[in-house]
Amino acid sequence: MVRSGSAAVEVVLSEDERGELVRRLGDVDRRVVERARIVLAAAEGLSNPEVAASVGVSLRTAGRWRRSFARGRLAGLEDAAPSGRSKAAELVLSEPERVQLERWARRAKTAQFLALRARIVLRAAEGGTDRRVAAELGVDESTVLRWRTRFTERRLDGLSDEPRVGRPPSILLDQVEDGACHDFRVSQR
Repeated sequence: MVRSGSAAVEVVLSEDERGELVRRLGDVDRRVVERARIVLAAAEGLSNPEVAASVGVSLRTAGRWRRSFARGRLAGLEDAAPSGRSKAAELVLSEPERVQLERWARRAKTAQFLALRARIVLRAAEGGTDRRVAAELGVDESTVLRWRTRFTERRLDGLSDEPRVGRPPSILLDQVEDGACHDFRVSQR
């Protein structure tokens, strides 16, 4: 006996599909087991509310996986690619870039903002996710994303500050790194 709710899709299984779904009942991933149970219950002719009650899921979940199976059969039960932001592209450094970034990250005279950006890019190049790099360096994920993206687009030049409105700084970054700012302050006294 096949009973369908108003929007329920009829599910008829081949022997191979039934065998695969029964095999999935022993999977360690609870989501795989849940989806197999939903489809097997639907194949018994249960309506979506009955499937939801028998499997212990929401009506929406029962309907979703029933429809996904009807559209894509067993492949329809696989997880879709995550929506939202795509995974960050792998960051590959040339040897000269790696050397420069390590120098900026280690030198005591490097401006702290530049040292942090260099550490972000180095960690990202090691294969770390934005979330992991952010946690390791104590910054926000958006900060990691910003500097990874700028480096990818403009390489080392992307890590320096962009021009700002207003009066330009009286001490340039090059002077700070060379130690010239100490001489500058002494000469101003």
